[in-house]
Amino acid sequence: MPRESRFDQRATALVELRGLLGEHAMFEEALAARGWPVLDRQGRDPLPLTERRVRYLIEARFPGSRLNAVSGARQRIEVIADELLLDLQVLAVECVERDAKDLPRWHAYARTELPAQAGAAARARDRLARRCAERLGTRDTGRLITAATPQAARWLAARPLPGTPARREGVAVRRVSGTVRTSTPPVEAAGRRESARILGRLLVCAMLAMLLGARLMDVRLVQDRWSWTSLALLPVTAWYAALTALRHPHRGSRAATGTVAAGLVLFSCAAGALLARDVPDRGVAAPVLLGVLAAVAVANGLRLLVRQWSWQRVAPWLLPALIPLAFGFLPGFGTALHVMYLDAFDVDLEDVEIPRAFQFMAMLKLTACLSLWFMAPSLLGYMKHFHRHVKDRLFGNFVVLVMSIALVLVGFMGFGLLAAGAAGERAVAAADAGRTPAGYYGIDPEWVCPAPVGRLAEVPVDGGVLDPGRAYLKLGDSGGVVVLWDAEERAGLKVPLEKLRLVPVDSARTRCGADGPKG
Repeated sequence: MPRESRFDQRATALVELRGLLGEHAMFEEALAARGWPVLDRQGRDPLPLTERRVRYLIEARFPGSRLNAVSGARQRIEVIADELLLDLQVLAVECVERDAKDLPRWHAYARTELPAQAGAAARARDRLARRCAERLGTRDTGRLITAATPQAARWLAARPLPGTPARREGVAVRRVSGTVRTSTPPVEAAGRRESARILGRLLVCAMLAMLLGARLMDVRLVQDRWSWTSLALLPVTAWYAALTALRHPHRGSRAATGTVAAGLVLFSCAAGALLARDVPDRGVAAPVLLGVLAAVAVANGLRLLVRQWSWQRVAPWLLPALIPLAFGFLPGFGTALHVMYLDAFDVDLEDVEIPRAFQFMAMLKLTACLSLWFMAPSLLGYMKHFHRHVKDRLFGNFVVLVMSIALVLVGFMGFGLLAAGAAGERAVAAADAGRTPAGYYGIDPEWVCPAPVGRLAEVPVDGGVLDPGRAYLKLGDSGGVVVLWDAEERAGLKVPLEKLRLVPVDSARTRCGADGPKG
């Protein structure tokens, strides 16, 4: 099978090759390996030791978008010349435009004729049976027909096909969605590929409208005002969706078609707004939805990269992207976030025991941060799809390499370790203000009053002096030793749990005594 058997575009090119007989043979072999046919050949036959100029009319077949496909075809032909060191010029190239019409589809069904002397009851039963056959397909013969008019469909339904049973009774046709009257004026059929492109644009408009609706509700709930940018973009999106729908051949009013497309946009906007209203945390629906759409776009870019290249060429780009995932499933990988968080309290990780479930969740977060690297090969996939990186040029590879390094640093350091350190600093600030800091992947700080079991002088304390008269922030425990953070001294105390009785309190301002909180 040819190496590039899958293709989205076809382009006819006129090229001129100057060379010996062996060079012409290498060029024709390279075309055959790619599955590119030679449509015509003009010029004198080359000799083994004499150069000849021969013009080839070839058809280039390659995957990718229709946008910039002409340039992509020219560059792919030049890649062959560069690989084989040939003196070749691309004189002219143009894409082949072929798009089969999406003709109506029909089902053939058996129709019986009543005798003239049939009674009224028999005629009523026949009308009911015929209506069920037309609407519900109760008498379908199993033949599917594609035809532009009912007359052509009836002719195809009655035509015998080899290997199919002969039918003596009459045969009629019905549309998939019901019968169509013969008097209905025909509508120009749209191309299948053009219809798919129109549906894709409408889907993009619907997703954008959902994002705008979520943004509108987020701003309304958090800031009690309207997002004027989203309000301005919404009618523009609805207008573009209406124009896109009108490009598809349709029967009926143009105004009704545009209204339905605009209504789809408004419905998607309302769905996004309802989603943002019902989420537990206000103001996060639009960012989360944007992240989901970005993840889908990155996954699609990776798919395009795999489709454009062979696995041998994709592997050098994807294997480095999979390395963070391999490290991510190593035990204790996610505890790097806990180390940065506890460093703000000047507490070591071995002093606080983290449940395995939360270690796994932290590992997933850090792995997701490292997975930002996937954006680099995804960008390369989109560049290949739009024919912007056909040749392995140094500048394109350098841009992707720099982007890869930047994404690794931003993901691992910015969104991973530094973000954990910032969360620790916010927790320290909240403790200084007397509030209870938010939890962080298994670390649940809480204010407690320490009540010594026995005499206070007999309680061993590492890191400072324990004062039972005020509250401490409990960070966790490990090996029977609890870590209490002193907000006044900004230091962590390590005390054996068996020597204390810890009583939870609401805030740091709670007065404590020897037996627990007072008042």
